[in-house]
Amino acid sequence: MKDYIQIIIVFFVFLTLIPAIALLNRSEHQKTALPAVSSESFEDIKSVKIYFTEEKKCKTYSLEEYMTGAVLAQMPADFESEALKAQAVLAHTYILKRSISEQNSPTDNLNGALISDNTELYQGFFTEEQAKKFYGDEYDSAYKKVKSAVEDVKNCILTYENQPIIVAFHAISSGFTESAETAWGEDLPYLQSVESPEDKEIDGVCVQTILSAEELQEKLSAVYDDIDFSSEKDKSDWIFCKSDKETGYVTSVDVCGKIITSAEFIEILDISSPCFTVQVSDSEFTFESMGYGHLVGMSQYGANSMAESGKNYSDILNRYFTGCKVISCADKK
Repeated sequence: MKDYIQIIIVFFVFLTLIPAIALLNRSEHQKTALPAVSSESFEDIKSVKIYFTEEKKCKTYSLEEYMTGAVLAQMPADFESEALKAQAVLAHTYILKRSISEQNSPTDNLNGALISDNTELYQGFFTEEQAKKFYGDEYDSAYKKVKSAVEDVKNCILTYENQPIIVAFHAISSGFTESAETAWGEDLPYLQSVESPEDKEIDGVCVQTILSAEELQEKLSAVYDDIDFSSEKDKSDWIFCKSDKETGYVTSVDVCGKIITSAEFIEILDISSPCFTVQVSDSEFTFESMGYGHLVGMSQYGANSMAESGKNYSDILNRYFTGCKVISCADKK
């Protein structure tokens, strides 16, 4: 099995910054939580308007151009074609969901666009210039491969009970994906914990992060100035993790009495995933984590591994999104 760990780590930087699911942004979730439109009333989109914050202007792309730019930004282009197709279906689903959200309640600072290039709020997208810079000499082959995958699934979206889903994906799981309820406190029937056994086979899926007591205190205190790192308290008592017994996913961390969400904790300390353990020895904290990203939804490495074994994009999406169905928007016309 080909080892993509170095490639996917590069994309992990984007995946940790991008809220791959609307639940990561409370205001966004409030929009998606509005009463759902009926399956007969939502219409597919032909174009996607994106607001570019530095230029302070909107640019419009065809749906296919958007899907291609999104996949180039979100998944390594040398992944298997069926994995790229799965990512393309998610890109289409995401932007259609954004369209419905904006129809229900427009976001003022988007100036009529569906998303902006602010990757702290919206999923990633590469313009042609950005993609050429990122892929360098490999751009032409990357673009051709991704465009071909997009062309094959350009009309497809992923639905639950005839509605486009809230999209979530991550780089590599710990062997299990995590549920939205465990990760974010929102129980979505299609975002449940599922096995992704291929992820455990990749070299480098287990990552160690070692911090001195001083480094840990400095990083956490820079964000939370009310944590009492008392010199009288044994350093082994500084941190207590609450975790899911089956998957090892940490749901919250108690730091000297200060409760911090796992998402915040791993971002501050640069830990690769919320599935981690901690050991304290000689005033050093060793965090051993499994996977890359928030672990909810589709594992991209797992998707690629499934594709390598002959599974198609629909098989991939059916594994990671419980009870969902791929439909063609063209059939609604």
